[in-house]
Amino acid sequence: MQISIKGYITSKESELFYDCADRYAYNKSQNKFAISDGVSKSFFPKVWADVLVNKWVDSKEFDEVQFILDCQKDWLKQVTEIVNKPNAKWFTKNAFNRKEAGLATFVGLRFYKKKKEWFWKADALGDSFLFFVPKNSKNFSKECIILSSIKEPIIFDNFPDYLSSFGNKHKGEKQKKENPLRSGTFYLMTDALAEWFLTEKEDAIGKISVWQNQKDFEHFVDEERHNKKLGNDDTAFLSIKIEDDKKDELTYVLEDVSSINKLVEVQQKEIEESEKAKEQELILNQENTDSGISIEEKQVIEPLENILPEEVETEIEKPKKSLFKRIFGKDENESSNEKKEIEIDEKTEATEEQQKEIEPSNRSEENNSKIEKSEISKKNESQKSEEKPKPNAKTSNKLSQDITDKF
Repeated sequence: MQISIKGYITSKESELFYDCADRYAYNKSQNKFAISDGVSKSFFPKVWADVLVNKWVDSKEFDEVQFILDCQKDWLKQVTEIVNKPNAKWFTKNAFNRKEAGLATFVGLRFYKKKKEWFWKADALGDSFLFFVPKNSKNFSKECIILSSIKEPIIFDNFPDYLSSFGNKHKGEKQKKENPLRSGTFYLMTDALAEWFLTEKEDAIGKISVWQNQKDFEHFVDEERHNKKLGNDDTAFLSIKIEDDKKDELTYVLEDVSSINKLVEVQQKEIEESEKAKEQELILNQENTDSGISIEEKQVIEPLENILPEEVETEIEKPKKSLFKRIFGKDENESSNEKKEIEIDEKTEATEEQQKEIEPSNRSEENNSKIEKSEISKKNESQKSEEKPKPNAKTSNKLSQDITDKF
């Protein structure tokens, strides 16, 4: 017979894979498969669920009592290590001291050979389910085999049967089934998916058939949750498809099973990369903000930064000044002052020379203007003299006559 295995798992909406308390496992050499759902309000439920499924599939000889004892020892060892860590919370330590237990549902399936015929045997406790749908099934309700400790009518609530990590405080009784192995598919599911499967029936098988990988499963879960058809809970799925090839041995031809530990690791890396990207973005934004300072602000800031304290400047300048004085016999400041005075004198002399050059030209211009004025005045006088009327003969004779008459 040929066997194909698919296994997918996801956490509650808005939670991480790390928070998921569902677990599954399989062992090809033992032909064993298991699924478990840690009860969320119990103490370290995901550790307990993980121990149950892995211990169960790895055990060769199965003794129910010894199996539970071994699982409890393993759980206690792991939890003790966690509680003894320096960063353990006080309430965690208190719960440990009170001997609070981890709780989990469980389904186990195994194939075994009796004489020349293969059989399957399974047991279940709690609201995790095993379904077997025969190949070419025509009537789901009649032909589908259902295994769970929930009694009819099946109702899902928050108080399932479970196995406890301490003592004999288990709840409920395991239900068992055993049948010859034939072509068909086994489905192992935790409660949220099992409830959906029982509601959808034949339609559920059609939807499951299109899942080709973990991403397809996650997309399906998101969509069904959005449509209010699937409860918001940790969800795990394990399918084992059997094809009768008329051979005596079991052959595993396909394995597509997601590891919860790898999913946690990948997601953690994505979170770290995202945080680094955010940090880089903040740095770039800060740099852009700093570069937005105006040029005027920079011009004000930069000279202030270049000014040394007076004491420091004095200490730095002392060797320089002494060396300058040894060479030139003067301080650098005195020399610079002398240079400034020379430059001022040179400028003054140049200004005086320019003024001297300007003064003669001004004087010549004044003389020329005086000469022109004198010439103009002379011309005016001559014109006036010419304009005076000449005394005629009659006038002169009259005057002379007058004078004679007087005498």
